[in-house]
Amino acid sequence: MNNGLWIFKIILVKALYILALIGAFLLGISFLLSFTALFNFDRKPGEHLAISFHGFQLQMETIFAQLTEFSFKSIFEFVKEPNALDSFIASYKVLGISLVAIIMLGSMIGFLVILLPIKLRRSFHQFLDYFEGLPDLLFIFIINMLNIYLLQEFNFKIFPMYGFGSSQPVAFPVIVISFLPAVLFGLYLIKCMEDEEQAQYVQLGYSKGLSKSYLYAVYMLRNVLPVLSLKFRVTLYMMLSNLILVEHMYHYNIALSNQIFEQVFRGQHVLPLIYGIGILIFPVIILEYVIKLIVKVTVIRKRGEFQL
Repeated sequence: MNNGLWIFKIILVKALYILALIGAFLLGISFLLSFTALFNFDRKPGEHLAISFHGFQLQMETIFAQLTEFSFKSIFEFVKEPNALDSFIASYKVLGISLVAIIMLGSMIGFLVILLPIKLRRSFHQFLDYFEGLPDLLFIFIINMLNIYLLQEFNFKIFPMYGFGSSQPVAFPVIVISFLPAVLFGLYLIKCMEDEEQAQYVQLGYSKGLSKSYLYAVYMLRNVLPVLSLKFRVTLYMMLSNLILVEHMYHYNIALSNQIFEQVFRGQHVLPLIYGIGILIFPVIILEYVIKLIVKVTVIRKRGEFQL
């Protein structure tokens, strides 16, 4: 009986939490779309910009009235639209390739650095630390200028950057989206492994004759996965923000983010905007929980099966 009541409380709290998140999201979208209605731009030359609460109230009432038109049928109709489906495929194709590149490149950086001698490892560690404060826009600007310089000086283009019509480059957004997150992921992997080096099982593994690479790759990596999975959440949302930035800056017409911006500035109804944002973010949220579940089932619950 007590267990059933405890489970019911947990379900109720989670349901209320999800409802609060949805309410905050809808309120934020409504305020964003109504913000410009706060100001009265119909002023004579020389007059100050006035604030109009009446216009803001009317806009909010219009948006809330549109929210009441929500139905699951409208979601399916939005998803069936060619622009929405093509944009989803194009954006998540880039995100999927970027995710694989981040895991591979970050793991490679982490293991190569951690297996180096201590003095050399510290030098590489200090070098990688500089990337933590590197803005995404600066890296995009550097890649952009490098590509333009090689094209002007040597008539050599590394990869196309801009999208025109139905064409959308893949290599450039993947590099821009995945490089910094991969370096930061590798740096965090190094820090986790350096903390784990102090554990007693590491010395026990050396005494049993296990090689450093085998000990780190099999046992240490398994032990740092729960902590590493927490950092991977930041990596996922960093990828998503970089994707939005790149798609908007380089005019990728077939892209979810540009579909969303189109609805923000020119849309007549709030529901397509909400559907677009949901389609963009929801798969990332699902992936985040899947990663947590995999780590919990395969690592945390089976920790005793992998003892040295």
